[in-house]
Amino acid sequence: MTRFRTELLALPLLMSGVLAAPVALAAQASGETVYGKYCTTCHDATDGRAPTRAALKQMSPARILKTLDFGLMMSIAYPIRRDEREAVAKFLGGAADEAPIGREAFCKADHTIMPAVSQANWNGWSPGQTNMRFQSAAGAGLSAADTGKLQLKWAFGFPGDVTAFGAPTVLNGTVFVGSAGGGVYGIDAKSGCLHWMFQAGGPVRSALVAVQDGAGYSLIFGDQNGGVYALDAKTGKQRWTKRVEPHEAARLTARLRSKTVWCSCLRHLGKKRARSIPNIRAAPSAAASRR
Repeated sequence: MTRFRTELLALPLLMSGVLAAPVALAAQASGETVYGKYCTTCHDATDGRAPTRAALKQMSPARILKTLDFGLMMSIAYPIRRDEREAVAKFLGGAADEAPIGREAFCKADHTIMPAVSQANWNGWSPGQTNMRFQSAAGAGLSAADTGKLQLKWAFGFPGDVTAFGAPTVLNGTVFVGSAGGGVYGIDAKSGCLHWMFQAGGPVRSALVAVQDGAGYSLIFGDQNGGVYALDAKTGKQRWTKRVEPHEAARLTARLRSKTVWCSCLRHLGKKRARSIPNIRAAPSAAASRR
């Protein structure tokens, strides 16, 4: 009786092992197959509306993947699984991935962030509650006649990104800006050196809003994965985060008003969600980095 039970139990286990092999093989996505299913119609065409396959070969796999996840192809790539995106990016990309930001880009330890109170600030999408996106001559420190005399002083490129859409916030001599790759940066306005960087969970489409917290500031913003964040403006460390929209195709913008973060999601037109700001003095996480 014992022998019979042992053999009976062994049979389904053996069968499951036989069936598991083809399932595992099927789960390994083929980049060439994915390309033929989703990409060939546009990228093998010769009308010039989309980059050719040869042009895609000049890009790195990481850059192609970011375009699928966060860039112009985000809406097209929505039905493509994660493993399929990675497979087609590796299949197409022929260039080396871009190097991370080097130590030479960071400010020296004695270079103070937000060194002095300034009137030449631009907080969020617009410096005023009217949202007119207008800066007075007194606030800008220059007149309309001076604009033609301006020259490039420094430039900062978002590593690996293929698009940029986040408006910068300028506060007391420091530029705070988010990127399509989810990077958030604190940059010295005079020199362009990097004070700190933080990696959010998705593309940062909205402008960061600086909220005074005692003697310091918190930076409030949303990402395109439905998350809202508060960072310490001085250190770049996360104070809190909350995901208010679970849909993976959410395009979230966030704005602070009367100590409440108001969020609007493009996926659900007309739908707004409000969340009260939690304790902005909560223990920071290690998500921010400084070199």
